[in-house]
Amino acid sequence: MKIAYIYPEKLPSKNARSISVINTACNLAKNIDVTLIYEKSDKNIKKFYNIECNQLKFLSLKRNVLFLRSNKIFNFNLLKYLNKFDFFYVRHLKTAEFLLKKNKNVIYEVHEIFSINNPKIKTIEKFVLENTYLTCINETLCNEIKKHFNIKIYKVIHNGTNFSKSYIKKDFSKIDEAYYIGNFYKWKGVDFLINSFNRLNLNLNIIGDGNRKEILEKKADTNIKFLGFKSQQKVEEILKKAKLTIIPNIDSKYTNFTAPLKLYEYLATSNIVLASDLPTIKEIIKDGINGFLFKRGDRNDFINKLNYILSLPEKKLSEISKNAYETSKRFTWDNRAKQIVEFIKEINEKNNIPSS
Repeated sequence: MKIAYIYPEKLPSKNARSISVINTACNLAKNIDVTLIYEKSDKNIKKFYNIECNQLKFLSLKRNVLFLRSNKIFNFNLLKYLNKFDFFYVRHLKTAEFLLKKNKNVIYEVHEIFSINNPKIKTIEKFVLENTYLTCINETLCNEIKKHFNIKIYKVIHNGTNFSKSYIKKDFSKIDEAYYIGNFYKWKGVDFLINSFNRLNLNLNIIGDGNRKEILEKKADTNIKFLGFKSQQKVEEILKKAKLTIIPNIDSKYTNFTAPLKLYEYLATSNIVLASDLPTIKEIIKDGINGFLFKRGDRNDFINKLNYILSLPEKKLSEISKNAYETSKRFTWDNRAKQIVEFIKEINEKNNIPSS
């Protein structure tokens, strides 16, 4: 059984989806024959992500001709390789459409329902969702899809992390800072977070970058520090020493879809997590057990919950920290890859295709 994992974007890159793709593909390759097909780049993928990926095969394709850059060019270059694979694993809607029209077996990793906000794409999305095998990154998303489309074979497969392999015992006798790690899109809630932390007697460290950085810096009081973009290796080092981490997402068109990678990384490094009560996050965080939830967009509830955390005894925080780590053990890249392999076996069994 040969699988092509197709990603028509440049690798490596700083965005979170590329982290998911490279780690999923690497771990899939430990279990099955996988080729990662991506847009040609001059950078070294393994060095950039600081990972070993010996079993994975790489194939880069051009997506441009002179100054023209297009998925159609990528697809044209992909054509000659289509008959070399049994399954195609993709997370790009139009790539899935292209492969389906070539009568290929496609597993589409769905991250949102595009046509809710863009009706013009409804026909393409309906064709893809109702004719591919689907993996959803959370249960909430799958339930939303079922409201709008007649989907058939699907499986919920969360994202993951390869951060800390063991529980990190931390000193919770004093917490004087918190961390946010991520990008600066408004729906991520960074503006809300800064407004909430202004005038608080607690430091906030923001790790990330983006074109809104200057706007956010002007809003921030002196207790808020912008530390810039950090590599995955550096982020892991920081999180191993951190104690309190925050996911401040506000209501948006992504409310029922988003599943931040940082949530899994926060948990795996034994941190106390304070997160917005998004349905997708509530699938994982149980308030007061393995983390804490606040009413999204509600500054008073956020500050009250923050003060409550800071008032808890060290023993209770250590217990929640341990529960966070135990939760994270379900969400590793290795487990994610194994679930995808199992899903492929289920598909073959339903279609009476012998495994090889």
